[in-house]
Amino acid sequence: MRQRKTYRITAFISILMILIAVLGFVFLEQFKIGIMHVYARQQDAYVKLVLDQINLKKDGSGEYMINDIISTLDSSNKRYWTLAEDNSLIFVKNVQETNRYKGFTTKTFFSTEEGMEFVDDLKLNYISHSFVEMEGEEYIVSGTRFSYNGREYTISLMTDRDVVLEENAFLAADIMLRVVLVSFLLLSFFTLIGLSHGRIKLEKELAIKDDHIKELNQTVARLNHRITRHDMFHPRWNIYQESVFDSFIDGFDKKGVSEYGICFLRFENEEKKTEFLKDAFVYLDRKVLRFQMDEYPLIIFLLYINMGKSEMERSMEHFYISDSEIMGMESAGNKDEVMNAYHRFCDMAGDEQ
Repeated sequence: MRQRKTYRITAFISILMILIAVLGFVFLEQFKIGIMHVYARQQDAYVKLVLDQINLKKDGSGEYMINDIISTLDSSNKRYWTLAEDNSLIFVKNVQETNRYKGFTTKTFFSTEEGMEFVDDLKLNYISHSFVEMEGEEYIVSGTRFSYNGREYTISLMTDRDVVLEENAFLAADIMLRVVLVSFLLLSFFTLIGLSHGRIKLEKELAIKDDHIKELNQTVARLNHRITRHDMFHPRWNIYQESVFDSFIDGFDKKGVSEYGICFLRFENEEKKTEFLKDAFVYLDRKVLRFQMDEYPLIIFLLYINMGKSEMERSMEHFYISDSEIMGMESAGNKDEVMNAYHRFCDMAGDEQ
C-alpha cells in the first residue's frame, strides 16, 4: 500500500518535471522570438536611415544612384538588401545575385506565403518588419515603399535569424539558460530517484518493523493472557470458598501429593481477618491455599501442600496472632487423612459457635 502511494507520488512529480521542462524550453523559444523582435525594430531604424539618405538626394539619377547607395552598405550571405521598382527586382545582395534574379518580381522572390503577405502589407514611407522563410532559411525582413522622382520603389533589408541567435553574447546566454534548465532537470530527476529509493527502502524497513511489532504485540498479548489466567488462580491473590475444597484435594491427590497440612484460624472481627489476609499475601507462597468457611465468615483455614508441621509452624511466625486464634493445626499424609482433619475442625467450629 505504501509502495503504491510512493509510485503514484513519483509518477506525479515526474509528470510535473516534464511539464516544467516543456514550459522551460517554450519560454526559451519565446525569449528568442522576443530578441528577434528587438533586433527587427533596430533593423527598421537602419532601413529608415538609408531611406532618409536616399531622400536627401532627390536630384540623383534614379535607380543608379539608389543602387550606388545600397551597394556601399554591408552585405553577406546572411544579411543583404533588395530593391524593386514597380515590383520588379533591380538589386539583390550584389551584382552577381542581381543578375541571377534579373526579371524576377518581388512576389516571385518572396515566394512563400509569409513573404507575399509581407510585400502586400508594405506601405508608403512606413517601415515594417516580418519573419519570412525562404529556401529553408528564416529571415528577419524590414522594408518599406517609397517614391523617388515620381517612381515607386520597394526597399528591404533581410537578415538570417541565425545571425541574431548565434551572436556571441546572446548565444552564450542561450547556452547558459539551457545548461541551467537541463542541470535543474537532471538534479531534480536524480534527487527524485534518490528520494523514491530512500522512501521505498524506508517503507520496507517500516513494514518489517511493523510485522515485528505485531509479532511482539501478539506475544505480549499471549503472555498477558497466560499471566492473567495464572494470576486468576494464583493462591497469593485468591481466597477460595469452602465449597471448592474437595475439588482441590481431589486434584492434588491425582497429582500424587503425599503430604498435606491444614490449619484453622478464627478471628474476633473482620478487621483482624483482613489484616491477616494482607500479611498472608506477603508471607505465604503458592503452596498455601486460603479458604473461607461458608457458614462462619470469621473462620479461615489454610491448606499446605507438601509441607510438614514444622514448616507450617514457621510460616505462622510471621503473623501477629494469638494462640486463641489458632483453632488447630494438623499434618496429613494422604487425601483421606486431610479430609478427616478438615471435618474434625469443621465440627469443632460448629460446636464453638
